[in-house]
Amino acid sequence: MPAVRKIHLPGIIWVISLCQENYRIMSFRFDSAACSHAGNVRKLNEDAFCEHAASGVWCVADGMGGYDAGEVASNMVVSAVSDAVRNVASAADLNAKVSLIRDAIQRVNTQLTVERTQSPDSGMMGCTVLALITREQECACVWAGDSRLYLFRDNGLYQLSTDHSVVQELLDGGVISVEEVEHHPQRHVITRAVGAHVQLELDYLAFDLMPQDVLLLCSDGLHSEITADQIMAILSSTEDSHNKATRLVESVLSGPGKDNVTVNVITVA
Repeated sequence: MPAVRKIHLPGIIWVISLCQENYRIMSFRFDSAACSHAGNVRKLNEDAFCEHAASGVWCVADGMGGYDAGEVASNMVVSAVSDAVRNVASAADLNAKVSLIRDAIQRVNTQLTVERTQSPDSGMMGCTVLALITREQECACVWAGDSRLYLFRDNGLYQLSTDHSVVQELLDGGVISVEEVEHHPQRHVITRAVGAHVQLELDYLAFDLMPQDVLLLCSDGLHSEITADQIMAILSSTEDSHNKATRLVESVLSGPGKDNVTVNVITVA
């Protein structure tokens, strides 16, 4: 496993310094809900998701490739993650738990790339993936593509994942501005995906949870259609996760809704 990219967020150091012993043994209850819709334009929903709150595992995948190929790939990924959940109870720590999920995703990547090699005329079949894994107060995320993880904490919204996309690379390199991203002709081109290459590189980050955190896993059908301010307004409400998830999707559908949209909202209690 690559070195952990530890995310330092407001409040974590303060909590650990004052309540270190209690915080380390703290376990949380998760109120989670997911919502997925094909959108206003597309007939087929190629997004897929799974949520296993009792086991501390959630996943969102956004299919690509057209026709039904993307749907197949995204469902393969979430099915593999769900199968891996059966073994997470035996994991010794968070790293072991993450390894089970990573291995499941890698197996799907191998299967998809082998199938494409054997049937080159079948075209590209793949998907993004973003999985969230928790163990007690510890939390980790693995991902490839432009599905995102957001955290709402202390009245602030944080995008924890970084898109694997052409426009993100151009933005990081100073070639384009934030304002140019929305209308860039390659704004939907991703640079990593399950099934795209024989070697799949999954990014990895880890951080500690706090009570009242709200986490959001979503496909790009959400963050490309509504603003961060709109997302924060919904996540900051006192509603439960089900209503927050529903309102996020409804916000997309009230606009153009050009893409499939999937959200998974997790409230930490």
